[in-house]
Amino acid sequence: MAFLDHIRACNAYSLGDFVPFRVGPARAGWIRRELSLELRRFGSLFHVFEDLVHLEPNLRTAADRTEAVAEALAVLAEDGVIGRLRGEMYPVIESLGAEPLFDIDRGVATEFGIANRGFHLNGLVGEGADTRMWVARRALTKSTFPGRLDNMVAGGHPAGLSARENLLKECAEEAGIPEDLAARAIPVSMVSYTMEVPAGLRRHAFWSYDLRVPADFVPQPVDGEVHEFLLMPVDEVARIVETTDEFKYNCNLVIIDWLMRTGRLDPEHPDFHALSVGLHQPWP
Repeated sequence: MAFLDHIRACNAYSLGDFVPFRVGPARAGWIRRELSLELRRFGSLFHVFEDLVHLEPNLRTAADRTEAVAEALAVLAEDGVIGRLRGEMYPVIESLGAEPLFDIDRGVATEFGIANRGFHLNGLVGEGADTRMWVARRALTKSTFPGRLDNMVAGGHPAGLSARENLLKECAEEAGIPEDLAARAIPVSMVSYTMEVPAGLRRHAFWSYDLRVPADFVPQPVDGEVHEFLLMPVDEVARIVETTDEFKYNCNLVIIDWLMRTGRLDPEHPDFHALSVGLHQPWP
């Protein structure tokens, strides 16, 4: 195990089993061929070709597309073709900063290979060699990666919220961080990757924030997403990332990014260049 192994794991994919999903001229995502064939049951809503799925062009507005696609997804979920719908909507975008083409249920973001935004927050105590990092252990009952280590706070980016609004909301819900303290978080970088998983294609990009919290502040699990919070020396955090899989897969990238930004991983490291490039991969 090495730092670079986590980068490679998060950027392992092949498009050979996928077809692009387009809305007008925009490429909205990537869909497995097997799933694309299931979309033929919805008549002209999805124009399904051998190498392309195209959403009905007569759906002129984002609202119309959102409604039509949601009706189809409800049928697919009921039939067990796709995973469980979450009831939380994510914007479908072609690129960062682009206007949403429509909104889609979070539960099928991977099946449709949409560009999925979010954020991760490093909770830090102290300065220099005495720096410690708050680490969350995910709830033991979570459906994904139960009991794994995680960043202090992290979350996807739902439709209708600004980055700041989402940050403040998740900080309060996951860790009980007061708004005036959470507002001090500094956006410091963006990490991106594309990862093939059994369900489909994860195309993720997330803002990384640093938040220095007072030594007497202790985060508290609020919404059941976290089992416990642990305050660790950063050298111990780095050791865990470099030698184990104890952290949820993409949290490793956030910590590697932090180690590089703070000089704890410097150009003398043999993988410095590969790590730098690997943290900021463009989406297919």
